[in-house]
Amino acid sequence: MRTVSEIEAASLATWPALETIEDGQWRARFARGFSGRSNAIWSLDPADDTNAAQRIETLSARYAEHDLPSVFRVTPLTGGGILDTLDRAGWERFKTSLVLSCPLGQTDGFDGAASLYDATDPAFLAAQTALQGFDTKKQETFAAILGALKRPACGIVVAADDGTPGASLLCVESEGIVMVYDVITSAKLRGQGFGRRMMASALSWGAENGASHAALQVQGDNGPAIALYLAMGFVFRYPYHYRRQPEAQTQ
Repeated sequence: MRTVSEIEAASLATWPALETIEDGQWRARFARGFSGRSNAIWSLDPADDTNAAQRIETLSARYAEHDLPSVFRVTPLTGGGILDTLDRAGWERFKTSLVLSCPLGQTDGFDGAASLYDATDPAFLAAQTALQGFDTKKQETFAAILGALKRPACGIVVAADDGTPGASLLCVESEGIVMVYDVITSAKLRGQGFGRRMMASALSWGAENGASHAALQVQGDNGPAIALYLAMGFVFRYPYHYRRQPEAQTQ
């Protein structure tokens, strides 16, 4: 089983920000507010937690320059000094997610209705835009994130009976781990097996592209998705959540 540090490193490599500031083992990431993981401060080593208050203040000023809220992503790699600083300053906890992973053995192969695209293919972007309901700004930012990928990546779309996109996801490989992102099924098709079929194709793509493990992030309150992943052999690895400055400090 891959370690927390290995999965977090794969997460950074497979979901790029559009700008990153490095501060020791911290990464402050900016991507026009598109997603939490690409618009937050990460800590990659729990031992790097000294002078946390000053470092957080300095990085928070950079988020203000981007007209973004200052957010810290808290994982098992977030040191105690950071947590104490966030607690003393009253940073509020929100949006808990779970990280699940599984080893890749023999996979089920590709679903016959699944189309595989280069991650930057406009057809994949169009499918994700339609299913996710992205506005123009989100569509442009998502395209920029995909264009910044430097690892093997694949967009998978499973068609509905009428030929329109029924479900889609993004999978990206890094250092033997295939990370799965943006899993979405059309609301009218949920509960019909589209998610399982699409995930099977993603795991097969990962295995064919050098991955020995798969990992993903899912919101902690998404019971149906969690149940699907557990049924497919994923196991819970660790939670993470976000902290944000109290509203009075960000006005």
